[in-house]
Amino acid sequence: MNQFEILADNILNDRRPDEKEFLSILRTENLEDLLKASFELRKHFFDNTVHLCSILNTKSGMCGEDCKFCAQSEYYNADIDKYPFVQETKIKDFIKNNENNDLHRLCFVTSGKKLVNREIKKLAELVNNSFTSKNLCGSLGILNEEELKTLKDAGISRYHHNLETSRNFYDKICTTHNYDEQVKTVRKAKKIGFSVCCGGIFGMGESDEDILDLAYELRMLDVDSIPVNFLNPIKGTPFENYNLLSPEKCLKIIAFFRFYFPDKDILVCAGRIENMRHLHENVFDAGASGIMTGDYLTRKGRMYVEDIQMIKKRGYRVL
Repeated sequence: MNQFEILADNILNDRRPDEKEFLSILRTENLEDLLKASFELRKHFFDNTVHLCSILNTKSGMCGEDCKFCAQSEYYNADIDKYPFVQETKIKDFIKNNENNDLHRLCFVTSGKKLVNREIKKLAELVNNSFTSKNLCGSLGILNEEELKTLKDAGISRYHHNLETSRNFYDKICTTHNYDEQVKTVRKAKKIGFSVCCGGIFGMGESDEDILDLAYELRMLDVDSIPVNFLNPIKGTPFENYNLLSPEKCLKIIAFFRFYFPDKDILVCAGRIENMRHLHENVFDAGASGIMTGDYLTRKGRMYVEDIQMIKKRGYRVL
């Protein structure tokens, strides 16, 4: 057995790797051995199933926060569509148009530090009257318990709120709100009874230790699903000249999270096509149990039909 097969076997026998062993996943030169072991972990917990989700940008741009990766911040000059909370027909159409496909979850995402109360109530009303069979998710910012409960009572079952990076690196990407506000929001969502989707963005200059520290924070919060995003530099933002990660580094990051969270959903989302390039179809073999399909917040994504074709081609099936 190679070193990663031994680590995987230890995990399956309730022997958790130490920090040095986790870091070796991110730094290995032996990608083939790593992916073989990561695939076995994925297979053990998820067989050949894939979780699919899609998002609707429900309020775009004009954001007062200064997250350096984000095209929606009013601090920067990215060329994007900007609009207030969308008309109810757009939300209804998003739900209706996806009712008969294989998407497992639909998510409503808004710009800004938080969605205001009247908009929360409007979204809750629309969701409550949608009678959809899909699982619904909200990514609406730093809400209080009462606001979160309104959404939960309306039928939204998951709350998405990324920490983005490690605690130590956070002030390099955002200064208008702090890390503890992010963590408290996740804790409140868990307390209310939401399934919580919480992860980060990679390729912003963070170290391997930062990736490890983020994973530790997520484990302490006992999140249910970890979205893995790769920076796709957008013109007009402070990160516009950053280089894409190598496809190999992306696969190592996915495998790292599979080892760190062997039985949790690992969902690969933004930047997967641009960063993973010719190795993109290895996303599930590396350990991902799901992907986000369709358009992103401010950029076009990959078509649902294309992703379904890839999933079938690689021998997987939608959950």
